[in-house]
Amino acid sequence: MISNSSLKDIGRMLMEAETILLFPHTSPDGDAIGSCAALCRALREAGKTAWILLDEPVTGYLAFMDTEFCTEDKDIIGKPDVCVCIDCSEESRFPDRAAKYREGRIKLCLDHHVTSGSFGDYYYVDGDEAATAQIIYRLLVEMGLEIGKTTAESLYIGISTDTGSFRHSNTTAESHLIAAQLFKKGIDHTRIIVNLYNSVSYKRVRMESEILSRMELLAEGKAAISCVTEEMLAAENAALEDCEGVVDALRDIRGVELAAFLKEKSGAVKVSLRAKSYGNVDEIAVKFGGGGHVKAAGCTLDMSMDEAMEVMKKELCDYWER
Repeated sequence: MISNSSLKDIGRMLMEAETILLFPHTSPDGDAIGSCAALCRALREAGKTAWILLDEPVTGYLAFMDTEFCTEDKDIIGKPDVCVCIDCSEESRFPDRAAKYREGRIKLCLDHHVTSGSFGDYYYVDGDEAATAQIIYRLLVEMGLEIGKTTAESLYIGISTDTGSFRHSNTTAESHLIAAQLFKKGIDHTRIIVNLYNSVSYKRVRMESEILSRMELLAEGKAAISCVTEEMLAAENAALEDCEGVVDALRDIRGVELAAFLKEKSGAVKVSLRAKSYGNVDEIAVKFGGGGHVKAAGCTLDMSMDEAMEVMKKELCDYWER
């Protein structure tokens, strides 16, 4: 854990504030949106003026989530009493909103990515938590705030997505215990699961098929790699969100322990990395200015796709030659 504050103290600062602005990372995942949505709704129900500041609207498979208090208006709150960075601990994860974050009278950070280090005036970063949503749950309990059905569903989505529906190795007893408490709030589990895992678009099926057809096995079958280019997306009139989950499909191949999925975007290449039973992909990501967790990490390479593929192939192969 990396912390200079307790959840009790952070809760006190939030309750003493009147205006609060929440900042998830760019291209937020289920944990980032779920954590922000849960905290924002709970704060509003406590009488606070709270908003979630995004770069763009939530779309794709997460569009069904609670986004009532999401906005792209940086001036929705002039100078917030408190700004909270959630599920990330670096301004580089939300560069277009970083200046607004710095306007906060008090700047907080809540995260479970320990590789990010300290950030903000007060921070609470616990790498033992499977999801930031678990931290938000404990924060709300500490603050004595009501967790209603909608808030509980946001928290459940955060935990479910970051644990791979409780299949990933980061899943803990605490993950299940918190999920059990959220079930007691009356969450619509079927609706959540159908939207998250059982509503694959036709475009996504087409893209996954194309990407997997380009897959390469490395290191005697212990590593798998593939990619998607902007040209491939344009040919199917698809978006990067239509490639969600492909890296997990690569990892799930029998015998594969490390997987890399490269995505071309705006002249750079975003790399998603996964590990199965053993291996530490965070070690690879950190080399290129990225990070994450032992079993799931990512980074961005400022180079062409061909160059990025060669770099990652070498990294995957070298990993097994240590």
